[in-house]
Amino acid sequence: MEKLNIDKVAELAHVSRSVVSRVLNNHPNVSDVARERVMKVVTKYNYRPNSVARQLATSSSHEIGVLVTQSGDEALGNAFWMEIHRGIFEESKKRGYFVSLSYVLPGKKDDLHKFILEERDLDGYILLTQEVTDMVGRRLFDKNIPIVLLGHVPKKKKVSSIDVDNFRGGELAARHLIDLGHTEIGIILASLDMKESEDRLEGFRKAHQDAGMEVSEQNIKVADYQFKAGYKAMEEWILAGADLTAVFCASDSIAMGAILATREHGKKIPGDYAFVGFDDLSFAEYTCPPLTTIRQPIFKKGQKAAELLINEIESENYSRETVNLEPELVIRESCGARAGKAS
Repeated sequence: MEKLNIDKVAELAHVSRSVVSRVLNNHPNVSDVARERVMKVVTKYNYRPNSVARQLATSSSHEIGVLVTQSGDEALGNAFWMEIHRGIFEESKKRGYFVSLSYVLPGKKDDLHKFILEERDLDGYILLTQEVTDMVGRRLFDKNIPIVLLGHVPKKKKVSSIDVDNFRGGELAARHLIDLGHTEIGIILASLDMKESEDRLEGFRKAHQDAGMEVSEQNIKVADYQFKAGYKAMEEWILAGADLTAVFCASDSIAMGAILATREHGKKIPGDYAFVGFDDLSFAEYTCPPLTTIRQPIFKKGQKAAELLINEIESENYSRETVNLEPELVIRESCGARAGKAS
């Protein structure tokens, strides 16, 4: 008889390859009948895969990949991404999976396809940015490789994704500032090519609309998530004499840059300008003054992304999910209100 492998075991037991995999790994999600049929074949032919063979036989490396574009605002030194990675790593470790983190170079689409489809044999991937998804998401989906999108939702394909409710976050920020009496509020966003920026802006507009106000196009700045982008945008408004009294920054990093520019130009916070950020990174409560911000559960986003991916890897009939986490307004001194004064 030909050398026994997992495909032959599945054929002889009249079950699928994945059922054999679960039986070999003592997974509980197997019927007694199927388990008995597999074990009869395993016993009869003395099928005993070693650790290396088991990896090949079960088609599982117990390793997942995390792909992120290689640019400054997604670097490991960024507090936001460090917390995302921590959530992914801790959930993966708990479930018995290793994590491979890879930077993706823009414009290297063919190299990326070769790397993940030919040279690596990982169980699935978490795609951290829209750019990575656009580069490789379709190929992974078509190859039936499990993927989870983190921080954005799929455009067409039905895949699992997790994000915060960015529309609600933008609405909470603007409503808070409007309730404090501000009528001219600026907003500094990252690229509008990203759905999260679009949603935060729409939520911002909705709060104005509900208050009978409009958002002037002059009060919208599009930059990126780095400190220097916030600094530059705020400096431009100050030098132009823009009639603003408050600014909503689409990240705490943007807010820090904007606050520095404000101080360097001799303006007071919140006397001349009130600020609201987004994320609630660890440093937000230690800025001067402490930063009012929209908190999103960053660690939970990473943790949940790993959970969704591993659930799909380990389940034959997994139902893919779209998870939208709730943001929360955290009031500190940068907006000119005390906690509990406005919401």
